[in-house]
Amino acid sequence: MAGRVFTIGEAARRANVSPDLVRYYERVGVMPPAPRTAGGFRYYSDASVERLLFVRNAIRFGFSAKELAGFLRARDSGRPPCHAVCAAGERLLKEMDEELGQLRRARDTFAATLAAWKVRLAHTAPGTAAHLLTMVPEVPKRLRRASLPSGART
Repeated sequence: MAGRVFTIGEAARRANVSPDLVRYYERVGVMPPAPRTAGGFRYYSDASVERLLFVRNAIRFGFSAKELAGFLRARDSGRPPCHAVCAAGERLLKEMDEELGQLRRARDTFAATLAAWKVRLAHTAPGTAAHLLTMVPEVPKRLRRASLPSGART
């Protein structure tokens, strides 16, 4: 490999990912297997870091690692995956629109609940319990999970 080489830790740091994620990317095929030293240690180049950044950005955009691996395999075998990439992008946009609709409905429910709380508080004597939490509506599980700390997921 010409030019500078890095350990997995340094390559991961430069791409702002963890070394474990780099290994995972190699396992699922979005990163080619890294060359190894005689002692078995992986090493990476500037091109590897660029590929890590590309992969990280594509996954943050919404593609799964396995989906992206399929696109890259197709590209590497001479079959441009452009139509498949576009179709996947359309699917991601549709999913996002559905999630936005769910969030809008949840927001409307939240606003209505807050308005009801204010009415109840206006009719509750000072120092008396208004029992506002008994008025909390059912919320779709997907929306509830997003608001919990990572250690408290159900």
